[in-house]
Amino acid sequence: MKEGTPFFTILALLPVAESFGFAEEIRKRTSGAAQPQLIFAGFESLDEDPFWVPATEEELEDLGELADRENVAKRYMDAVRSRKGLVVQGRKLIDAEKQKTLKK
Repeated sequence: MKEGTPFFTILALLPVAESFGFAEEIRKRTSGAAQPQLIFAGFESLDEDPFWVPATEEELEDLGELADRENVAKRYMDAVRSRKGLVVQGRKLIDAEKQKTLKK
């Protein structure tokens, strides 16, 4: 908080992939009172492989075939690809009630 004023200054590092829509969301939640300012601070690589799948017996035993833990690198990669209109692996369920079935 700045002395003598009712203002707060918050400094934080935010991944670029998470920053899309951040300013609009902050303004919406504060009824326009907040004024976010985003400044590029550099690159940082993720240690995760977005294409990693469990291969060894130990990994399969610990994580299962689906590896249910979240892969942040894959989530970021899929978000960028879908935003750019590129193909994203996996199914996209839009409206479950309108899904076509082949039952006869």
